[in-house]
Amino acid sequence: MRQRATSVLAACGLAGIILTGCTAESTPAVGTVPPADEVSEPSEPGQPFDIILGRQVGLIDHTHMKIRDRCMAEAGYRQNIDTAPTRPEDPFSFLTVSVRDFGPTSEEEARRAGFGSDTQAAPARVVSTDANFDKAADRCADQAWNEFGPGARQAVTDYSDLVNALAPYRKEIDAELAPDLPAKMFDCMAERGYRAPDREAFLKTPRHQLFGVAYGRLDGGAEDAWKPVRKPGTVEIGPAIPVRKYTPTPQESELAVAWFHCGQKTGRTAAQLAAVQEVQQRYVDEHQTWIDELNPVIEELARRASAIGGS
Repeated sequence: MRQRATSVLAACGLAGIILTGCTAESTPAVGTVPPADEVSEPSEPGQPFDIILGRQVGLIDHTHMKIRDRCMAEAGYRQNIDTAPTRPEDPFSFLTVSVRDFGPTSEEEARRAGFGSDTQAAPARVVSTDANFDKAADRCADQAWNEFGPGARQAVTDYSDLVNALAPYRKEIDAELAPDLPAKMFDCMAERGYRAPDREAFLKTPRHQLFGVAYGRLDGGAEDAWKPVRKPGTVEIGPAIPVRKYTPTPQESELAVAWFHCGQKTGRTAAQLAAVQEVQQRYVDEHQTWIDELNPVIEELARRASAIGGS
């Protein structure tokens, strides 16, 4: 049985990209993105990881899916083509850091959203328990790669390996910060009436979750409860997931306001962004030869994807 691997990246191992040990503040709404109407972020400089070609790999992935899904439809299986994403996405956007990753960027945002964000919509899920469907999917995926030419599949696999090597950098950000910053943040929050029960835990890794405040929640829907029956010989399509709105509790909003002001007062947010630059650059320097080797290959495959995308 198989849940649809609509993305060639998943087949190449990208689904296993390292996402642990992030320094950026985790929010109550896991895997979220800011809503489209959210306030604009402060202007931010480019980051060393901008050298990673996420948009190009996303285009390659999306084009591969379109070719594969057309092949599947010709074989009598339209499930993928009827539920496929309509545009490419950058699979590596998590590598770069935004000001928002360290908490709200304004008092207004803190009061409105707390530490959370609305979730992104997700496409319909295709789950196969049909061996013939699976065989057709494998055959069509191979045929789609042939459209890109020899070595394309391996190049994307190698690029996912490169990204896996870069992804752990967030674990090293705190080590770049001034040693007294956590204590300054703790004292600032205390002045605003917030005391973490475990001071040492806070000083080790300053996190707003340590203050014991109740967080809000995301809206739910019947789509979230869908589970495939997995009857042998069937292909099931689950419902698409719409955007879910995050609503903070009043206590979370007040904590977020304090967190924002203390981040500004202590200089912690600016220091974290500077640390991101330093650590990313260190990783780029360490893997520069690998990047220089793979980037031209990915750029050429992206040009090929543009040329064959509509064919």
